[in-house]
Amino acid sequence: MKRIYELEIESIIQQIDRNLEEYGHRFPHIHRDGRYAEHFSEDGSWTGSFWTGMVAMAYRYTNNPKYLTYLHGYLPLYQERLKKGYTDHDLGFLYQLYAVEMYRLTGSSEYKELAVEAADKLLSRYHVKGGFIRAWGPIQSDIRRGKIIIDCMMNLTLLYSASALTSDPKYREAALSHAENSRKHLLRPDLSTYHTFDFDPESGNPIGGFCEDGYGDESTWSRGQAWGVYGFQLSYELVGKMEFRDTAAAMADYFIKHTPESLIPPWDFRLPDEAIQLQDCSASAIAISGMFDLADSLDDTVRADYYRSRANNMLQALLPYSSEAEQERNGILSNCYGRTEEGQFHMYTIWGDFFYMEALFKAIGHNWRMWSSSI
Repeated sequence: MKRIYELEIESIIQQIDRNLEEYGHRFPHIHRDGRYAEHFSEDGSWTGSFWTGMVAMAYRYTNNPKYLTYLHGYLPLYQERLKKGYTDHDLGFLYQLYAVEMYRLTGSSEYKELAVEAADKLLSRYHVKGGFIRAWGPIQSDIRRGKIIIDCMMNLTLLYSASALTSDPKYREAALSHAENSRKHLLRPDLSTYHTFDFDPESGNPIGGFCEDGYGDESTWSRGQAWGVYGFQLSYELVGKMEFRDTAAAMADYFIKHTPESLIPPWDFRLPDEAIQLQDCSASAIAISGMFDLADSLDDTVRADYYRSRANNMLQALLPYSSEAEQERNGILSNCYGRTEEGQFHMYTIWGDFFYMEALFKAIGHNWRMWSSSI
C-alpha cells in the first residue's frame, strides 16, 4: 500500500499547486462540489490553517521553497485577525498550524511572537473557578459563557506550545486543567462523548452535557468522537499523563466498534432511522491520524499493531472518496458531513482534506507532529 499512498500524496500536491494560483492568499472552507474558490472564507473562519497546514506539509515533503514563500504571504492576514477579527477557542486550530509551524520552519521571531499573542488571547478565555476554556462567542458576550466543547481538545496544543516558547507554565497549566475537566465531564461511562458541556458561568459548577453539532443531546457526533481520540492522545504526548492516553484508546475503541463495515462512519453514531443518513469522511480522517499517533505511543506491540492496522484499513476505505485528480475541483476528500442554512449535506471540507493528507503521510512514515509543542 505504501506506493499507492505515495501516488495519492503526489496527486494531492499537484492539486495544491493548482490551488496556489487560484486562491491567492485567501482561505478555502467548504463547498458541496469541492469548488472552494467559489466560496472563500473571508478571514479563515475556524479552518484557515488547515489549508496553510497542507502547504506546509507539501514544503516538508518536497523542500521546494515556493511553498514557504507562499506561506509568508499569509502573515499579515493572521496578524490582522488577532487585532480586529473574530476570536474564540479555535485560535488553537488557526495559530498552531500556522504561527507555531512557521516558527519551526523558519526560526523567525515574528512567528514566535504571533503564536504567543494568539495563545494569550486563547488563555483569556480560561475560567479560573471552573478550570476550563470557554468555547464560542466574544469574551464579553453572555451567550454560551459557561460552555466547553470536545473540539477544544485539539486547540490546547497552542497553549502547550506557548509554554514551550516562553518557559511560562501558565499556558500549560490552563490546558491541563481543561483537558482534565473535558475527560471528567464530556465523556459518558461508555466512552462516547457529549459535544458540549455547560458550567455555571459565575461559579464554574458543572451543569450537564449537550450536543449542538450531533443529532441530539444524548447522541454521539462522530467528528466529536474523533476530536477526542486525537486530542486526548496529544495531551498525553504533551504532558505525559497516562489517563489521557487510556482515554484516547477507549474512545478509539468506541469509534472502531460503531463504524460500519464500509469503514466510513455516519455523521452521528446514534442516528434514529428517521434522521438524515450521511457519512462523514472527515471524522474518519481525524480518527485515523489520531490512531496512528496512539499506536506509536504504545509499548504493547500487539495493541499498537491493532490500532495501526485499523487506521490503515480505514485509510484505504477513504481512497475511493478522493477527488484529487479532478482538476475542476479544489477539494480532495468528498462525503464529509456539513450543515449549512440550506440543510445537511455531503460536502468537501478543508479540514477533511488536511487530516486525510496528514494521515497519508503518517502511513508512509512521515509524521512531522505539527500539533506538538516541540520547538
